[in-house]
Amino acid sequence: MSSLRGGRFYTFRLPLLLIAALLFLFGLGLGGWHYYSTRMALTSAERIQQRLHENLQALDSYYARFKTTLPGEGEEASYLVELWKSDSGLYRMEMTRTIGEDQAEVQVVVFDGSEAYIYNHELGQFFSVNDLESSRLPYLVLEDYWLNIAQSPQISLVAEQSSRGRTYYLIEIIPDKPRRDRVRELVWLEAKSLLPVRIEVYDLNDSLTQLTTFEMLQINPVLEATLFQIVSDT
Repeated sequence: MSSLRGGRFYTFRLPLLLIAALLFLFGLGLGGWHYYSTRMALTSAERIQQRLHENLQALDSYYARFKTTLPGEGEEASYLVELWKSDSGLYRMEMTRTIGEDQAEVQVVVFDGSEAYIYNHELGQFFSVNDLESSRLPYLVLEDYWLNIAQSPQISLVAEQSSRGRTYYLIEIIPDKPRRDRVRELVWLEAKSLLPVRIEVYDLNDSLTQLTTFEMLQINPVLEATLFQIVSDT
């Protein structure tokens, strides 16, 4: 999704034995504890990736609402996106672009599995999207956010954070093929579900280039078929 700078269309209980092992290592002193905690952080990151792979296999349908902001030298551009995916692989996206106090018309796109259609408000119907327009569409799907973490060759668990009775994992990701505007990412995942909550993208100068915050995520809901209906002139 070039409109969003190339981004495409995005919780452990310790058993008693592990608690005993932690107490034993604590008795060994600070050096032993540092070594063990480093190893545990790596293991936790790998477990998170494994769980994400399992979640993806169980993912059929979803509804997501998120906001992406692109910090810049001028006025910030923000995108409010609503995304539906059916259990048959159909997608519907509604996106509103905002710069300052100016808000653009809602852009509606439906993808039927092979082709994308965009809604023309003036004519009141969908039209097939040509290649040029398709390259500018913000295809940000939940699977891509998860795959970006699950398949990252460099991932580390930075911290576990608690807020309002919930626990979150803060993950740092180094992309397999970094770009100047995307050298690393910080991702907050809800610990129990591993659903993304916040994603920060940093460039070569370690400046924030993209911020995505998820407002709502519903996994495997029953979606109305009318959401994906298309009336085209072709």
